[in-house]
Amino acid sequence: MKSTPLENPTHIYYNRSNMKKRLHDHAFEVVRSGYDRLGNLYTAERERADNWIEVKAFTSLLPAGGRVLDAGSGTGIPIARHLVQAGFDVVGIDFSKTMVATARENVPDANFQLMNMTSIDLPLESFDGVISTYAIIHIPRELHTGIFRSFHSILKPRGVMLVSVASWAWEEFADYMGVEMFWSHFDPDETESLITKAGFDIEFGRDVETGGEKHHWVLARKC
Repeated sequence: MKSTPLENPTHIYYNRSNMKKRLHDHAFEVVRSGYDRLGNLYTAERERADNWIEVKAFTSLLPAGGRVLDAGSGTGIPIARHLVQAGFDVVGIDFSKTMVATARENVPDANFQLMNMTSIDLPLESFDGVISTYAIIHIPRELHTGIFRSFHSILKPRGVMLVSVASWAWEEFADYMGVEMFWSHFDPDETESLITKAGFDIEFGRDVETGGEKHHWVLARKC
């Protein structure tokens, strides 16, 4: 008997792949649109967070004047600004045009580029460090493996990575500061497993509660 489309595994896989792609495309558009609308309103929200212990642990492992990528750099405040003030050569990437334009005004001594961290187009082994705060949590979790591998590829040997991820598994569209937003992440154990498989040695992974929020922070070195 000839199989119907629903009985054909290839057809089912194709349909599921298309559905997943549409979800990813919609999620990216929601996040981009949301941050385009938030602009500098987001700066005040981020400055409520106090993660300087983790950030300083990251910078302490970098060479003086080292080159650092801020992935999901937002308005450039506080991370890119702090790195520039500490004497680092900073490149920031974000896929929100508004965020990139605002960051260029806020931190003129850094180099901000419009770029999606799921398709990083930067030279291999060209950075001493990569930092990504409150950004990966907005990317569909099926793409997180590729992000960590990309970070690994652009880091120099023994380069350092600091990321903030989620303290629990969660995926949802919801309101954030008056705009629709999307979150997607694994639990910390799964995320740390992805980071290790991407070629990193983990220095620490710990939950940090600050500014009324809790996130999981991972500091790692390229193997």
